[in-house]
Amino acid sequence: MTIENPEKRPEAHPARVYDYFIGGENGLEADRAAGAWIGMQAPDLLTTMRANRAFLSRAVRRLAQQGVDQFIDIGSGFPVSPNTHEIARQESPSVSVVYCDIDPAVGRRTRELIADQQGTDFVLGDIQNPDELLAQPAVQALIRSGRPVACVLGAVLHFVPESADPLRITAALREALPQGSCLVVSHIAGDIPWGDSNNEETLRRAFEDMYPRTREQVARFFGDWELVAPGVVPASQWHPTGQTAGSPEAALYGGVARKI
Repeated sequence: MTIENPEKRPEAHPARVYDYFIGGENGLEADRAAGAWIGMQAPDLLTTMRANRAFLSRAVRRLAQQGVDQFIDIGSGFPVSPNTHEIARQESPSVSVVYCDIDPAVGRRTRELIADQQGTDFVLGDIQNPDELLAQPAVQALIRSGRPVACVLGAVLHFVPESADPLRITAALREALPQGSCLVVSHIAGDIPWGDSNNEETLRRAFEDMYPRTREQVARFFGDWELVAPGVVPASQWHPTGQTAGSPEAALYGGVARKI
């Protein structure tokens, strides 16, 4: 994502700007300034980021309620409470979570926050190298348990270009997981229109390093796994709660599927 401000490109980091949008406190002044400006120029981006956060929270909670007690959160980003392990442990205190991100700064911050949390870990890894990611001991420990694992790909696949073959990546992840495992995906939509209140130039710059995809393209990431109803839908429509029901529709798809 390329981030601009009215004067000149600040030294802002996309992960920290996203953190700012969803209420985190890991950003620098440049990140907060960039985030505030983007929010004014392209309010639908802010809506989309918050919709992503809300969808992932609902999906993790629902899976934990159904007995899934192992999660791999790939592309986890800077930790913002409630994190995946905090959400899941509200339903099952024994949940194990492995966070994964390509950014060493995310790793340092995550390790600081989970240092006293038994059953949590962080590994550096690139989703574009799924075999290396899956080979990490902490990830292997979950897979080799034989119990279902929920693999969370929250707003990460739209940073993977077609040249990196995202279908190959998701197929490798699905194949490695035990029976009963689940795949959670949220992804910027390429076929949901953005509102008229957004600055088109800001949107264009924001998407320079993103690859929006259609609903059909996102659905392919689940392969032959069984989609959980209602399938791949605009994220705000996936099992909305009282707080999210009636939320504005963001240009974001969300879906969950299970390995049967």
